[in-house]
Amino acid sequence: MEFEKRKKATLATMTSSEPDKSPKGDIDTPLIPLLQTLNSHPSYFTTSSCSGRISILSTPTAAATTAVKKKAKGGTWVFITHEPADPFSVQNLIFPPNPTQNDIQENLVFRFEPLIIAVECKDVLSAQKLVSLAISCGFRESGITNVSSKRVIVAIRCSIRLEVPLGETCKIMVSKEYLNYLVGIANEKMEANRKRTDSFHDALLRNEFIARPEISTGSGDCEFLNLNQDLGDKDCSMVTAGLEDIQLTSEIKDGASNGKTIIRISYIDVCLFSQKGSLIWG
Repeated sequence: MEFEKRKKATLATMTSSEPDKSPKGDIDTPLIPLLQTLNSHPSYFTTSSCSGRISILSTPTAAATTAVKKKAKGGTWVFITHEPADPFSVQNLIFPPNPTQNDIQENLVFRFEPLIIAVECKDVLSAQKLVSLAISCGFRESGITNVSSKRVIVAIRCSIRLEVPLGETCKIMVSKEYLNYLVGIANEKMEANRKRTDSFHDALLRNEFIARPEISTGSGDCEFLNLNQDLGDKDCSMVTAGLEDIQLTSEIKDGASNGKTIIRISYIDVCLFSQKGSLIWG
């Protein structure tokens, strides 16, 4: 019951018109369909997220923090976008046409950060399934970050990051050409991040993360899956998933198998992986 209460309260804040606790204040628009799909499942709800961003972060220099005898905390965004960045906008920001004198010395760091989503799961088994699916879609740093008697938290993330110091506000250490080069790399990573995100969303939909209409079987006859069927040479990373729907039975009609292994099912999704020419059932 506590899980359902937390989910209800969290989803209420997501649909509220009030700004959330993130620096941006609301959900990244490109991520809304994926979050809606995750939150539609009874075993999951998202607690925080970022679709991926390109930014320039300004942080106090070591000399500045020593002067005030205070430990530096965080920083401020000089530039941030959740879409591909415009090289000329970034260049004009770092190399303004009419520069002004700035007495505050701060470090400037150019960054790309990929998608990250924190998901609370109903139980460890649900968390394991989600992590496995995320890893198969390229989010290889995904994992269970917290397990307690009350909460199970999963982080969905990958490692295509970029972080490059540009220098200080009063002394930029890179050229305009190199800055444009960094923006180009970040935009490529943003596109790769978007493709992985779309792949993950598609995989969720294939794994019944949306309501599926009931299938009428008419006379009550069930389909039969032939485990010895020749699937050809197709390299299948995934056909579908959701093996929990399989129902084994010994009530197989005489002569139906023709000497081959057959199981009776009500509705079946099968997951196949190809490795070194052999098919592995999972």
